[in-house]
Amino acid sequence: MSLHRLLGFRAAVADPTALDAYYAELRLSGNASSGYTGSDGGAAVVIDEAPFRRLIAVDIGCHDDHDVAAVQQRLEARGASPTRGSASVSVLDDASRVLITVRVAEPEAASAPVDLVTPNTLGAIVRVDERSPAVFGAPRPPRRLGHLVIGTPDLRATRDLLVDGIGCKVSDEVDGIIHFLRCSTDHHNIGLVHSPVPILQHYSWECDDLDHVGHTATALYRSDPNRHAWGVGRHFAGSNFYWYLRDPSGSFLELYSDFDRITDDAAWERNRAPLSLEHAANVWGPNLPPEFVVPADLAELSAGWATLAS
Repeated sequence: MSLHRLLGFRAAVADPTALDAYYAELRLSGNASSGYTGSDGGAAVVIDEAPFRRLIAVDIGCHDDHDVAAVQQRLEARGASPTRGSASVSVLDDASRVLITVRVAEPEAASAPVDLVTPNTLGAIVRVDERSPAVFGAPRPPRRLGHLVIGTPDLRATRDLLVDGIGCKVSDEVDGIIHFLRCSTDHHNIGLVHSPVPILQHYSWECDDLDHVGHTATALYRSDPNRHAWGVGRHFAGSNFYWYLRDPSGSFLELYSDFDRITDDAAWERNRAPLSLEHAANVWGPNLPPEFVVPADLAELSAGWATLAS
């Protein structure tokens, strides 16, 4: 695969200071201009200030200039007008209004493994006469930014640009409902859903296991219960555990663990069970909240986009 990782994204929010404080509680490193990262570094979230929240740009890494040239060629063959840099190519998705850039970048550094707590299960008791070490865990930073989901008014157009033009691969999709695309071995780095106006629907940070998710999310939740949005549950697409929280800008922030990895495209296609509409949200956990489909700030977002268009 010529693409090899998500490099990060740039978003605009009305109050970067509030978001910075929230990220400090989450124990992320960095700042708004250099980019916020998890404990492993890697993909970064850069934040600008603007009257309303919106996703501005997504950056994807590739191996070399030949990969950049191939992306440019595919985009031009589709009738797009990409901009070529010294080691990058960029194109604006007319539907989502997101600038997609593919640039030459080093592969993602390997993450160091951690010692995970082995659970007691019937038939395999590994802990007796003591509490699980997991109950003594504490909040800690997520390891890395894993993926984001874009809300777009023209789902098919954005999907085709990313797949046929940029070169992302399709991991799972329910046509017209949701698409999960990858630019790395992660099950998805970019998800797409329909939205009346362009939005950053949610973005996700990977944790070591469900206890890591739980300890870290609980600290944010107990500080402000209104931050809780959805979870805990397990997705079908990606197979991961999740807990969604609201960030101060109005986007959803997901903490997740136990994600599908795809290293052999043919094997994935042979082994995967097709994604059904029934499982587009989850396989267990609370029902999908209505605001995941219709954002609570939709009127504000619509007014902001109308102002930009005028």
